Amino acid sequence: MRVFIKTLAVTLAAVIIVAAVSAYRPVVDAGHGGFDGGAVAADGTVESELNLQIARRLEYMLYLLGYQPVMVRSDESALADGDTIRAAKSADLKRRVEIADSTEDGFLISIHQNSFGDSRYGGAQTFWSHEEAKALAELIQFTIRTQIDSENERAAKTVPQDVYLFKQTVRPAVLIECGFLTNTQDLERLGSEEYQLRLACVIAGCFACFDRNNE
Repeated sequence: MRVFIKTLAVTLAAVIIVAAVSAYRPVVDAGHGGFDGGAVAADGTVESELNLQIARRLEYMLYLLGYQPVMVRSDESALADGDTIRAAKSADLKRRVEIADSTEDGFLISIHQNSFGDSRYGGAQTFWSHEEAKALAELIQFTIRTQIDSENERAAKTVPQDVYLFKQTVRPAVLIECGFLTNTQDLERLGSEEYQLRLACVIAGCFACFDRNNE
């Protein structure tokens, strides 16, 4: 709890440095949704639901910091449908690109969860798309490691080239894989409201600091 209070204090302190005219407007993307639940944990936890929970907390923290975030989705519905699952998923992703690209000075922040066949692997990891977003990804990853998960040894990386949303959007973007649904410790933490809020605090606070440096 002491670490959480420190993290929250650092984030709230960022309020005083947010510029009256920001360089970027955050576009918060809760990955998957509707027909596409994403990864599913052994206990039945669905990725899309966790993504939305964390995204909503991030939305709240960004409002607190003086931003007007754009939410790509605000409920468990998909953004599009189609005659087949494949067509619906394609239309959904295209709609996400449209939302990000149509937001003036938009900066995409996408929330996801990871999974892997070996349950030993865990830990949050941040990725960036477009060089403009590299500094934010590295700041988020550093702060996750120093403030909420000292055992995390992962480094920020570029988003793989085959990820459609990040390949297509013209906006700078970061992808936060908040943890592994296949790792018992990660799954337990990700289901905690306190841990979700700590993640949201870190992401929002880092975004505010990054934005201030780019005004």
